[in-house]
Formats: sequence, structure tokens, C-alpha cells
Amino acid sequence: MIVAPTHRECRQIAAAVRQALKKEGILSQVDQTVTRLGRLNLTGAQRQDAVNYQSGNVIEFHQRAAGGFKSGEQWKVVGRQGASELVLERDGKKRFFSLSRPGSFNVFEPESIPLSVGDRVRITKNFKSQWKQFRNNELHTVTSIEDGKITLDGAEIISRGGLHIDQGFVITSHAAQGKTVDQVIVSVPIDSFSQVNEAQFYVSMSRGREAMHLFTDSKVALREAVTRPTSRLSPLELVNAEEIGVLQSAGKHLRSFGKGHQKRQNMNQEQERGIER
Repeated sequence: MIVAPTHRECRQIAAAVRQALKKEGILSQVDQTVTRLGRLNLTGAQRQDAVNYQSGNVIEFHQRAAGGFKSGEQWKVVGRQGASELVLERDGKKRFFSLSRPGSFNVFEPESIPLSVGDRVRITKNFKSQWKQFRNNELHTVTSIEDGKITLDGAEIISRGGLHIDQGFVITSHAAQGKTVDQVIVSVPIDSFSQVNEAQFYVSMSRGREAMHLFTDSKVALREAVTRPTSRLSPLELVNAEEIGVLQSAGKHLRSFGKGHQKRQNMNQEQERGIER
């Protein structure tokens, strides 16, 4: 297993791995282009605003929606109609779609990726084919691919639209959770350090039973990155922490002032009684 902190790093390494596997004859030399769907992760409020959609985006419904849209259907965005309505297209048919119910659908960006027999892919969303249930983050091997039909470990998938898959040769530490292999290769370049912390590093390195291999371009900087704590403070916690710090500082000044004031009072009382200090 090869693990990297970011999806960008994963794709760069995967491209190099595929070239090496083709040279060794492990991967078929013939590539076929397949459309995968990458989730845009828009919030509910963002999904209600048409300005956040571009032509070519894919709307996938997981509930029935007004306008005759059924669960499981994928429609392509071809235009906007006002601030809260889109023009969608599927199989040559166009329909208007109101964005008033953002909980009934998700938004994806289609992307073309090359696949060939022997490729490893990762499932990015639960879905069911006629023969098998595929679950998020599962890894499968392409056993055949032709005429829009892809077979993963013996189970056929018909590619009518975009598929919820990604390359599976290199995965992030999040996708690696729960998986165990004989050897793990972890890539942590400097430009990915913003995504590195102690928990991420532990999950990545602990996937291997027998051996761990680590690649980085700065051991000193990596040591500092992986010692960063995992927990992150929310804005409210940061504000509260700052207020607590101010109050603690003010408390110290008040206690110091109080002690000094009490000392001066004692000296005045003693002087009034004629006691010299």
C-alpha cells in the first residue's frame, strides 16, 4: 500500500506507478477513458444558490424531487434560470430544477481518468450494481473493460454516466484506516506538510505488518510536522481561550495589587500605633 497526505500527491504518484507497471507488463498497455465523479462538498446553503454551479456539473439525486427527478438519476447542469433554479439535461431531455430542497441531491464534478485491465480503483461512494454492493473506500482490481462496461473483481458495472471511483494505487491516510498490508510506503513531501499531524502520520505508518518505508525531502521539517497535535480549536474555543488568558492576566494584576494594598494598610496601622519598621 502507498499512502500520501493529499489527493494531488496521490494522483502524481499513481501516474508514475502506472507507467512502471506497464513497463513490467503487469498493467495492460491499452487505456480506456472513463468518467469519474468527484464530490464538490457544497454546503446546504451553497447548494441553494445557482451561482455556485457551472455547466458540466452533475446533479445526482438520492431522493425524489419535484419536476419528475428520481432517486439515483444523474443530470448534467447546462444552464441557470434566476438565482435558485437550474436547467438540467439527461438523455437529450432538458428540465428546470428548483434548488429549494438541497437535501435531496449532491453535486459532482466529472473528470476523465485512464483505466486498463489490472488497474486498481477505490470506491468513493456506496452504490449497487446488478451483481454486487460496492462500499465507500473499498479497493478493487479492474478485470475487464470494454464498451462502457467495467468489471471489478468479477462484478460488472455499466457506465451510463459518471462512476464513483478513483485510482486506488495510492490512497490518503483517511482512506487507509482499517486496512492492513505486509508493507506500506508513505510519501510525505514538504508541500504536503499542512495536512500532516501526529494522528495522520500514525495511521499512515501503522498499516504495515512487516515493513514501513518513508519518503520525504526534509527529515528535520517532517519531525516537527508530525509532532503537531491532532485536535484543532474552534473559533469559539480560540476566543474563549483568549478571554481566559486576559482574565488570568488581569487576575494576577489584581492579586498583586491586593497584596500591595494590604501591605500598605498594615504599615499605616502599625505607624499609627507608633511601631517603627
